[in-house]
Amino acid sequence: MKRQNNLQAVKFRVEILPKAFDSSSVAVRPATAEDLTSVFGIEHASSSAAHWGHSEYERALSSRERVFLVAEMPTGEAANHKIVGFLIAWTATQEWELENIAVSPVVRRCGIGRTLMNALIQRARPSTAVEIRQEIRASNTAAHNLALSVGFLPEGERKAYYRDPPEDGRLFRYLFPKR
Repeated sequence: MKRQNNLQAVKFRVEILPKAFDSSSVAVRPATAEDLTSVFGIEHASSSAAHWGHSEYERALSSRERVFLVAEMPTGEAANHKIVGFLIAWTATQEWELENIAVSPVVRRCGIGRTLMNALIQRARPSTAVEIRQEIRASNTAAHNLALSVGFLPEGERKAYYRDPPEDGRLFRYLFPKR
């Protein structure tokens, strides 16, 4: 009886994708302070994402040396959109670095990560960037495949690069043609 009462007290929140989800309905735009709650939710649901403190996200928002993008999709309600992914990159030098990317678990493998990566590449093209670098956990094969699918090339490995849990990092980079 007690177990049944405990189960009844638990509330479940289930998010369901539309039956015919189309990633072309996803828009990518610069992040705002109003997006941070959604960004935190996505980060916390993504074990492979870099886990930053609130102040680090606020600094990324205000930094001229970073690109902070969010992916949003319409919810069906007028003028209402849901943040479903984010990306942050360091852009202070000609060698940009993808620092963090995550997609909501309910829309993974639907093209949102690819859309964010392509948006970053498009922003880098007219700049002085010569490459975009990223490190990916050795065990994160989905991220490896995403990087390869948008044109990143494997470059090497950093032993024991990650902590919690300890793991090697795989290096990838996207090269721009010489201008």
